Amino acid sequence: MSDVRPHVLSAALVVALCLLPALAAQAQSGDADREFREAAARCEAQPDRSTRYVVVDAARMRSLPRADGGAVTSVPIGAEVQVQCQLGDWVRATSERPNPSVGWIRADLLGPRAPTAASLEQDYRRAAGAERRTIAERAIALRPFARDSHQLLIDALQADGDGAAARAAIERRERMTAPKVERLAGEPRLLFGVDHGYLTAIARIDGRGRYAEAATGDATYPVWRGFHFYRNGAGDGLVQVIERGEEVGLGLEAKVRHPPATERDDKLAGLASNEPLGAGAARVEAKLSSDERRAVERELRALLTGKRLDRAAIDKALRPYDEEQRAGLRAHAVVLAGGQRLLVATADAAVPLKRPDQADSALDAVLVLEASGKQYRKVGDIARETGGDMVETHAFHDALDLDGDGEAELIFRLHQYEGSSYQIWTRQSGQWKPVYAGGYTGA
Repeated sequence: MSDVRPHVLSAALVVALCLLPALAAQAQSGDADREFREAAARCEAQPDRSTRYVVVDAARMRSLPRADGGAVTSVPIGAEVQVQCQLGDWVRATSERPNPSVGWIRADLLGPRAPTAASLEQDYRRAAGAERRTIAERAIALRPFARDSHQLLIDALQADGDGAAARAAIERRERMTAPKVERLAGEPRLLFGVDHGYLTAIARIDGRGRYAEAATGDATYPVWRGFHFYRNGAGDGLVQVIERGEEVGLGLEAKVRHPPATERDDKLAGLASNEPLGAGAARVEAKLSSDERRAVERELRALLTGKRLDRAAIDKALRPYDEEQRAGLRAHAVVLAGGQRLLVATADAAVPLKRPDQADSALDAVLVLEASGKQYRKVGDIARETGGDMVETHAFHDALDLDGDGEAELIFRLHQYEGSSYQIWTRQSGQWKPVYAGGYTGA
């Protein structure tokens, strides 16, 4: 027994020592929760409501009224905050920017009026030395893509004789306000999708008709980098990275703006690349003639009926597209460089369940018609029913010459159970067929 007892005691000591960090963390968490509840209760007992505005570059909102309180968000300059109460040097407030949040902000970071470009310039003219630099940085934070905001900082640095800092400020101004598209050293030709103002890598373009998965990392998306932007088959300036995406792991790699816009536009959609693509190989039109519309509906109904798909789902899929239900018919005309007119249509609808235990399923159809006057020839199609985790539906995205062969490819969004990806179609022996899918983004 005398030999066993020391070993037992040693083992118990090791276990106790291993548990100490977890117990300490649990106690610390409990203390933070208690402090949070106490601060909130004091706030409710002493309400002092007002509207204030962030007057510095950005105000850190914290979970507790102290400098080491956990960060909730960073509220940008000029943002309105609704103050609930004040405890010492801190106020409890809510803000809608950059997203709806509630927490504690230092009171001295807020003011009764939102700063403007004019008010900051007045403050700048009255200030001197380091204070001028501080105000200039606030002007840049308020209007980051305005050259005159950057000029305030450049002037202040030059006046102070800080040539190196002034040159760095000039370089930053050019990167932010006059972005250029450059293919990085060793970087392959890359195709990106733009959807809801987010950039997603779709494919590496290896040559004519050859696409591969795009392996991109942080180096691909430095803030302020520019990419060529395309939509409706044509070049449309560029998009510029303004922030890494909040959901990078889900494929939403970066938030972008489309100059002269200064923020991400939730409606911005198209294609992007790190070098020029073959714009002009196609023109996308959103409207079809009444005869073209009837031809699309007729061909789709024949296609879907021939596959013996659910009749109720077919009827629903051929109705005008319903954004709320995410079902119906969408059609575009794609005019190729040689004048050939394509009608590209997608149709989808939920398939009615036949049993309570049946997995959700959807009807999915793609139709490509060549139009010549009032003559139509089918040159590509998909008609199927998908279900469960494998559910997929198509939506036309754009048409563009991706590989530089002078002929446009058709690009679709492929909506799946928990996300979506992009699908590239090319013409082979007169027929349009999918050849690559990539650029997955999570739900």
